[in-house]
Amino acid sequence: MKLLEKWQRDLQVYRDVYTTFIIEGDIHDKQTWIYEEDDYCQPVSLDMFMYMYLKEEGYDVIVFYNTVDGFYNFFDDKILKVFYGIANINPDKEISVGDALEAVRAGLKTTGQSIAVIITMANTLALIPDSLSEDEATYYSKLMLASMSPTLGMSGRTGKPLTNLVFMFTDKINDIPAWFYLNNPYVKTMTISRPEKEIRKYIITSKMNVIPGTGLLTDRERDEYIDQFALLTDGMSLVELDGVITLCRQQNIDIKRIHDAIYLFRYGQTESYWDKIDIHKIQNIESALKNRVKGQEQAITKVADIISRASLGLSSLQGNHAKPKGVLFFAGPTGTGKTELAKAIAEFVFGDEAFMTRFDMSEYGQSHSDQKLLGAPPGYVGYSAGGQLTNAIKEKPFSVVLFDEIEKAHPSILDKFLQILEDGRLTDSAGETVYFSETLIIFTSNLGINSKDHNGNLAENVNRNMPYEEMRGRILSAIQDYFKFQINRPEILNRIGDNFVVFNYINEQTAMDILSAKITSFIDRLKQDMNIQLYISSNYSNYLLTMALGNLDNGGRGIGNVVENHLVNPLARVLTREHTNKNIQLMLDMPPVEVGGLPQYRVTRL
Repeated sequence: MKLLEKWQRDLQVYRDVYTTFIIEGDIHDKQTWIYEEDDYCQPVSLDMFMYMYLKEEGYDVIVFYNTVDGFYNFFDDKILKVFYGIANINPDKEISVGDALEAVRAGLKTTGQSIAVIITMANTLALIPDSLSEDEATYYSKLMLASMSPTLGMSGRTGKPLTNLVFMFTDKINDIPAWFYLNNPYVKTMTISRPEKEIRKYIITSKMNVIPGTGLLTDRERDEYIDQFALLTDGMSLVELDGVITLCRQQNIDIKRIHDAIYLFRYGQTESYWDKIDIHKIQNIESALKNRVKGQEQAITKVADIISRASLGLSSLQGNHAKPKGVLFFAGPTGTGKTELAKAIAEFVFGDEAFMTRFDMSEYGQSHSDQKLLGAPPGYVGYSAGGQLTNAIKEKPFSVVLFDEIEKAHPSILDKFLQILEDGRLTDSAGETVYFSETLIIFTSNLGINSKDHNGNLAENVNRNMPYEEMRGRILSAIQDYFKFQINRPEILNRIGDNFVVFNYINEQTAMDILSAKITSFIDRLKQDMNIQLYISSNYSNYLLTMALGNLDNGGRGIGNVVENHLVNPLARVLTREHTNKNIQLMLDMPPVEVGGLPQYRVTRL
């Protein structure tokens, strides 16, 4: 028979070598069954695939078992009765798990017929695999003994001897006690992975005729749309792929709009925010970002390239359509605009900076922190709440995702980022897959700003008096050293490529620009929201500038603190004193004077 998937081919090779097969991974996904006479591919459940496969190979008795349903065969009740006779089971009597597994062991010893038993929910045999109860240990001991007694049953249909087999289905191998399969020469573990492109193409080709508009395509057009369909569904399960085809049929979505159908299936909408960015807006992207972020031309140019590429549809032409729209790594001194630029990107692409989701990686410094991102495993506290990251992407699949101070995350967390950057998806603890294909991923870091001397003391690695290229080189070198040698994650560097952007220190001109922008924004909001007209004299402006230039080491945050402490707070005192919060005109005209060690501000009501 024709077998498409690797685990299926492995099964064919090893079927007569091992007695017990643990099948893990995407066991709830559909599997490919080829009707060779018609060269037609039909997605079927794993249960049905195993039944049809084993029956075709000549097995006489094929039964299923789980702790809820007991023994069953939904495809042929007669086979079940035969097994009851072989294993000496009374079908009218409820049997325990232990008795059922003893029956499995007894059934596998028969030589008169070829037998296969499929345990469909093997993960339910033990609550905690690493800490088995006495009964649970007995269950697995019986299965181990059964596995170590290979028996050949004579196939009644082929007349050939076949190894009696046990199959165990589980979501992940960790659900099975390690001592059961490690160093057991009779046990083989196989993993069901997401279907590869060629498998998806085979399914699409077989079922494409149900999609509206397919009959009007030329052979060339048909091949092109099959290939496009397969590319766009990268990372999807066969269940999801089948769902897209069903959606096309039910919603009467033409094959030429297959992109819309996939967006509708994944996100509940048919159009990407990225596709809505017109060419005129792209042409003005650098000026738009520079209005928001001052003095970081190199960073803005790199961002503009990525957004332009994504909006024009060029990102997906490099291979994997499921990857994020882009990835950036912002490095450099604190307060230089890294977070602000991420907000500006969100506002530019999606219309609102609320489309930026920030994760402070200092909160994910422990080895178990992945549970916060993806959700706690079943049976643990917080399982029903889901993961913070996966929940955020479910809520906002179109977004800028900012991982702030990435060096503070536990190295194991970075493995999840590798999956995001490579495959564009994550599966949460509940088994639901979330897609990152419409996100822009941004990492920020303060690596390289300081270093340790030979005595282990923290020392300055870069400073504002250093030429930019020298500073950039030192910071990039520190980043390379960290990922390659300190945490042994060089793959992160490979996924990011040349999208490392080092932000420069805030210089005096940039500080003046930032200060002016913050003052103007504050005055405008006062006028708009409270109908308060605030005037600031040149003397007071110079005072604010002097304060700002004296705090450059703190970057934009330091300038923001100056505005808050020397503009917003004095105004709040005046409004409190005047018993009003609207409809007045005020003037800040002179720098404060100290009285009793405290600054006294003069604000004149006009």
